[in-house]
Amino acid sequence: MTLSVSAAARAPRVTVVGAGPIGCATAAALATRGHHVAMWSPTGRRLSLDAPAPGNDSPSPAATARFACTGALDTNIRVDWLTDVRQVSHADVVIVCLPGNAYADVLATLAPHWRTGQQVHVSGALSLVSLWMAEEAARRGVSLQVAAWGTTLTTAYFRPDGVLHLNRWRDRIDLACTGAGRADDALATCEHLFGKRFVASDSLLAPTLANINPIAHAAEVIPNLSRMERGETWPLFGCFNRAVARLADRLDAERLAVALAFGLSLPTLQQHYQKSYDVPFGPLEDMAQAIHERGMGPNGPASLSHRYVIEDAPFGLAFQEALGRLANVPTPTLSSALTIFDAVYATDWRQRNFLPDALGLAADTPASLQARCRQDAPTP
Repeated sequence: MTLSVSAAARAPRVTVVGAGPIGCATAAALATRGHHVAMWSPTGRRLSLDAPAPGNDSPSPAATARFACTGALDTNIRVDWLTDVRQVSHADVVIVCLPGNAYADVLATLAPHWRTGQQVHVSGALSLVSLWMAEEAARRGVSLQVAAWGTTLTTAYFRPDGVLHLNRWRDRIDLACTGAGRADDALATCEHLFGKRFVASDSLLAPTLANINPIAHAAEVIPNLSRMERGETWPLFGCFNRAVARLADRLDAERLAVALAFGLSLPTLQQHYQKSYDVPFGPLEDMAQAIHERGMGPNGPASLSHRYVIEDAPFGLAFQEALGRLANVPTPTLSSALTIFDAVYATDWRQRNFLPDALGLAADTPASLQARCRQDAPTP
């Protein structure tokens, strides 16, 4: 079966920014639900791209992107591919599916093309990037509603043959927003596009701290760094044994303590795995083994140059540490994980994230940051 979404499909017009596994999974979810979806990315190297149809005299005609899916969806997907970044301004809803280390370059490219009235959603948002986007847009005179998701619609990866493998759709995604509107507007949009799986919060801090990837990935890779450097094939959840679980438990406890200091009660890592993978609740190592046995876990990273570190260390761990410091909450295990990554990579990961400085965290207070994360709209 091949699903095709034509330019004549019904509103709202949705553009997905990013063509990695999560961007493609998000576009696939939209296409299969009958929505008009287009994609834009600086590269799109994993996709089959067809040029615009001959005779199309539109100033910026759309090409076509094609990719195959298996797992939660078993189909071929065909959507519009935007050939000019300026076309993003035509969308009613934009869903940003980018790794944190792409925020600075890609969002800077997009910034001149945001327009008042657009609704922008950041999937798996890190480091309060949604707050920064809304405040930056306001400085440009644009009233932008920006929503943050605490995680992604699913987990996904490209197989060696180029087919996108999608795991089951997540049942719960924490969402909060700021900008020209209220949280219920963003929630209504998400439910229209993806169904009832979103849980609204009145603070952008909630999805930021609900994102478990940084602490989970740190626990998974620290004991396996030599495997990564050697390029070995190893099962991510198959190697999630008791030692990994103890590290993950400590990191998770610190994440939850920081959240509590800001008045937030969030799901634990165990609860997240139960919801995401539909496995019985229990000790983390048992849940990981169940995920592995069901074939829902990917292989672990086969290179040190992997997003589990180069994205999650600066945009996840370092930002959570900064929030802990602001709230006077000790995060010794989290800080130690960062120090280990600094030593292994000979890199200061805390300096690889521009957002703490851009948001002025060092000069802020917990009460002030909470107010910024709860306000309805930065004023242009």
